[in-house]
Amino acid sequence: MSHSDNRRRGRLIDRNFQLGLAWRMMVVFFLFFLAGLIIVFAPSMYRLATGSDLNELEPAAREFLILHVRVWPAALFIFGGVFIYTLLFSHRIAGPIHKINGILRKMLEGEYPDKVALRRGDYFHDTAELVERLARKTLRGDDDRKDGVGGPNGTEGK
Repeated sequence: MSHSDNRRRGRLIDRNFQLGLAWRMMVVFFLFFLAGLIIVFAPSMYRLATGSDLNELEPAAREFLILHVRVWPAALFIFGGVFIYTLLFSHRIAGPIHKINGILRKMLEGEYPDKVALRRGDYFHDTAELVERLARKTLRGDDDRKDGVGGPNGTEGK
């Protein structure tokens, strides 16, 4: 297998899985972010809502406005970064699944690979090894049957 066959591609391998995972992660991060915003803004909002003295309201209002200026750009940066990172990370999951599914399809057609090569950073190396072992075992079983030795007791064809 050439080096170019084992390169990480820039495109989405399983679009539904990868985008679905990224959006689910965004929703969860958004919920945690909202909880964090409540914790950050709650003291200022409470002072603004319950305060009656102007000297007490001014620092709370200033703090509230400063937080708005700093939090929202950071939030956009974090959400964009998390979304992109999730897409890149999911590539390490979707790629091996795509490769293993393709090999299983070939095995159904009667082609048995010697090696299931995954990229170095990918997940499911153990699963790829199991598929390799299954292919070798199935190929040996097919060879035995062709030689006439593949019966239940190894006596078929004798």
